Amino acid sequence: MPEPSERTALYRHYDANNGLLYIGVSKNPQTRWMAHRGNREPWIHHSVRRVDEWYDSREQALAAEEVAIRTERPPFNGKHNYNDVPFDPASWPQVKGKRHVVAVADLMRQEVTSGRWPLGYRIPPLKALAAATGVSPQLVSEASAVLQREGWLRFEAGHGLFAQQRPKLPHNWFHRFGFPG
Repeated sequence: MPEPSERTALYRHYDANNGLLYIGVSKNPQTRWMAHRGNREPWIHHSVRRVDEWYDSREQALAAEEVAIRTERPPFNGKHNYNDVPFDPASWPQVKGKRHVVAVADLMRQEVTSGRWPLGYRIPPLKALAAATGVSPQLVSEASAVLQREGWLRFEAGHGLFAQQRPKLPHNWFHRFGFPG
């Protein structure tokens, strides 16, 4: 017979102005608080109050945490704090031919320019894109690097890649690249 799930708290930390700082889960929120302090989390010195909400199982607390982070948007949570682009791997074509990086970059660029990947949304993991196109994650990584250089994607360490609006060219770009003006 499986062990019963342990009772787990969903905790929220607030600052002096009652602004939400961070949401997490733990069997022992006080011990977790000490761990946050030991890790010198950037929000820790602003926290003046913690509110605990108890659940019968860790699974229930984790599900509640995901919903809370997605809806309340605490500034110091990374996980679940972003909107993900819609992605249907079955709708992506398998990439064939010699120019895999170019082909994958073209597919990804089209998702951003068409609006299917909304600006500011996190794109799918590179492994998922690789599986959808039938190429290696390394090739998808190279394609994403191309799009980052072009300004279509931006990387946030620890959070992933995000669709962004391509920056406008400077007014004198044609002179800089040797075009007659």
